[in-house]
Amino acid sequence: MIERDYILRLFNVLGRAVARMMFFRETKRYDEALAEIDNTAQALLGLNMEMIERMPAAGLKDVLGSDPALLQPKLYTTGVLLKEKGEILELQEKDGESVKRYMRSLQLFTEEIPQFKDFDNERGVRTIDFVIEKLRDYELPIDLRRRLALYFENLGRYDKSEDIIFEIVDEDPGFLQDGISFYERLLVKSDAELSDGHLPRNEVEESLSELRKKLMSKEET
Repeated sequence: MIERDYILRLFNVLGRAVARMMFFRETKRYDEALAEIDNTAQALLGLNMEMIERMPAAGLKDVLGSDPALLQPKLYTTGVLLKEKGEILELQEKDGESVKRYMRSLQLFTEEIPQFKDFDNERGVRTIDFVIEKLRDYELPIDLRRRLALYFENLGRYDKSEDIIFEIVDEDPGFLQDGISFYERLLVKSDAELSDGHLPRNEVEESLSELRKKLMSKEET
């Protein structure tokens, strides 16, 4: 109960701060928007944005704490602030710097495969979808794409996971077993679940067979 109350307060404060950021952004008061982002990071996470952007993900997770119930919402909060900064930089026509923030944001969103089923799920998914769309024309590192595939699987958007898995397999045959495991997990789902995920059972079976053949061929060479 204490953890849930903390998370709800965290998201309430974050929501109000984002509303102020949007106001500053819409009125083209970009310096004030950036200051609001930094102040919010300091207030909610005890870190300024410079530290957040400089610190590797593993180090950031250590600083934010080891409690999984609190780490996930803190990583989400950090991702939101980076996303907001990316938007400001984009409006300032600093596209390279903007993409860096969007990329970092997506890395943190998928670091723990966030699940927003108990709180703010719809808003969280919309936020992550926004960042994914911003990065649509950019090549993501394979490690990030792997986590993105798991993220979509976790949401039940199996068709999107499949697209990423086959993309990775084409680049890295070492990922074949991970792809096979994905389809094996789907086989235990109901037909309704697979249909909702836009990946019917016959397609799951066909793709699984294809990847198994590729793995056998790889092991024979």
